Amino acid sequence: MLVLLNADENQQVRDAANATLGTLNPETFSHLASQSGTSSDVLGFLCLWPRSSRELVEAIIFNPSTPDGALAQLAARSPDSKIIEAISLKQQSLIRSPEIIDAILTNSARSLEADRRAREVREEFFEKQFGVRMIAEEQRAQADAARIAEATARETVSIGGIEDLLRLGLIEEGIDDGLVTEYEEQFGPFNESLPEPSEQEDIERIVNEVNDEADLISADRIPVFQRVALMSVKDRVLLAIKGTREARMILIRDPNRMVAGAVLRNPRLTDTEIEGIAAVKTVPEDVLRQIGQNRAWTRSYVVIHNLVKNSRTPIAISLTFLGRIQTRDLRALSTNKNIPDVIRQSSYRLYMKRSSG
Repeated sequence: MLVLLNADENQQVRDAANATLGTLNPETFSHLASQSGTSSDVLGFLCLWPRSSRELVEAIIFNPSTPDGALAQLAARSPDSKIIEAISLKQQSLIRSPEIIDAILTNSARSLEADRRAREVREEFFEKQFGVRMIAEEQRAQADAARIAEATARETVSIGGIEDLLRLGLIEEGIDDGLVTEYEEQFGPFNESLPEPSEQEDIERIVNEVNDEADLISADRIPVFQRVALMSVKDRVLLAIKGTREARMILIRDPNRMVAGAVLRNPRLTDTEIEGIAAVKTVPEDVLRQIGQNRAWTRSYVVIHNLVKNSRTPIAISLTFLGRIQTRDLRALSTNKNIPDVIRQSSYRLYMKRSSG
């Protein structure tokens, strides 16, 4: 999480994350270095982190999940000849990303052995006709596979209108279109253009998150929701208001607050779903605020308890409900380091006050 926050677009968030990272002991991450399941973002960060030890970096270099781009940067900037030599041993990365070869050969700290290996790979795979032909064929095969996969996805999952949403089982029948019109009159008009690549959701991550909470979405539905992620804000709002529970659980996590907020207008939304949404740490703050301001939903103790435990809930909303939290839960909140300090400290004071009679 700190690695992601360290790349946040907000400078204050980046500074805070960087300051926290500065207090951590790099050796505590040694177990991550050799695990193939470790996030490539984390491996790339640790690989380039100035505080990482040589042993940690060497282990990361040989992890198959370490991104080639990070290895290229490391090869270009590292003053340690042993590190550069270790990178030169990872032949598959050098073949996939020839910029690593260039980085090794331009780094004055490289050893003679690293220089020799880098030049051998360049000669064998990039200068000889055999190497050039093999790489061209590999690239052609990858391009063909990508085209086939894209064509298959287009044929099997096509969303061009409400008929396709019905066909794919994403729309609840019998919901009044007037709810969509009313929402757009209040907050619209909504953007009808397709989202930019940077605005698209990571559907696989969201589906995994949903299934961690409630095994609701099968793997074969991922292509369907990847198509949903390519829909305009206007179409996603329509689906949020008229969609099935499956669609609601995806769209409540939509980074666009108008889309996520539209889920709360869905007349088929159940109290159980609201209880679950109140606990989700990836929904927009505005959704949690709306839940906290709805008297019908906040009659439920589970809802207010989940809101207070959720680090994304606006502090003013959480403070409103502290007085209704049961004493045993206040004690747990007072030691919960994942919630804002003011909520944790207020929980502790209230717990002590009740405990002392």
